[in-house]
Amino acid sequence: MSATDKHEEARNLTEKALDQLELGNESQAETLIEKAKKLDPSGAAELVADLDEDAATAKARVPN
Repeated sequence: MSATDKHEEARNLTEKALDQLELGNESQAETLIEKAKKLDPSGAAELVADLDEDAATAKARVPN
């Protein structure tokens, strides 16, 4: 598996982990996050950073 493939798979696993958290499956989410980190820690971190950026942008658009 190439570095690019590992990076994308880590992002995908992190997304699945977030879905599991939303469903209340914390242990499954933790397992997926650990797999993502082992595969490519930067892929998991990048997804979280993207989500933070999206949340900040959305918050900035909400009128007070």
